[in-house]
Amino acid sequence: QEAWVLGRGGGGRVAVTTRAVSGSSNVLVLEGDSRVGVEVVKRFLAQGDEWNVSATVGGSNGKAKRYADALGALPVDLHDASSEAVANTSPGVIVSCIDADGGCGTVHERSRVFVDAALEEGGVTYVFISSIGAGESSDALPGPAKETMKPIMSDKYLAEQYLQSRSGETASGLEHLIVRCAPLNDLLDDSEVGKPTLTDSHMAYGWITPAGIGDLVHNCLASDKLALQSTYSAVDANTIFITNPFLRPLESHESVPFDSIVL
Repeated sequence: QEAWVLGRGGGGRVAVTTRAVSGSSNVLVLEGDSRVGVEVVKRFLAQGDEWNVSATVGGSNGKAKRYADALGALPVDLHDASSEAVANTSPGVIVSCIDADGGCGTVHERSRVFVDAALEEGGVTYVFISSIGAGESSDALPGPAKETMKPIMSDKYLAEQYLQSRSGETASGLEHLIVRCAPLNDLLDDSEVGKPTLTDSHMAYGWITPAGIGDLVHNCLASDKLALQSTYSAVDANTIFITNPFLRPLESHESVPFDSIVL
């Protein structure tokens, strides 16, 4: 299916291949016992019978017990964080919430195991939740954060690159979507959705809630207007920040400094 989306920076339109993913599909959420993972799981469960939801649990030192407890209270099939989870659930969609606070190895090391398993499974759409600051979006970070966050962002960028390279192999049967999310908003409850916004601009920055990420990921998969095999940035339209020449909130009278994608 072909659709039109705004090119980066609003410069013209380009034709892209799109595919809506929904309807009695199996979805596997990696590291569902994380702050973002719990909200992603809840969003897919909210669709009733449209999705059969499974999740991996890490049980690693960096995870807060309350997120593991929150996941355990949901009607979801739980699996150990190993590649066997992919074979056991036969997912049409994998949503990776693997993050740097997982505590057991780097993001790219933990991620590549599941990318390889998805490739072997075939017919999988793999959504990797990354961070604004990875790759070319490093210029969106406030000045001091660039050096502070460099090791984490380099790690996530390696994970992105591996997913892109394996997905790009001829007849791989693996489609991917990379969503670089803004830092999490600690002033709101994790379950508040807000106004999550997607853009192909590398300069978007702000905050976003975990539930906003879950909502955005689901809407991306349900949309027939979004290009797969692509990388996007995600922020909450209510909490956009300008980072140059200094960090400040976007004022109400100012225009949003990037084009949003309507799903």
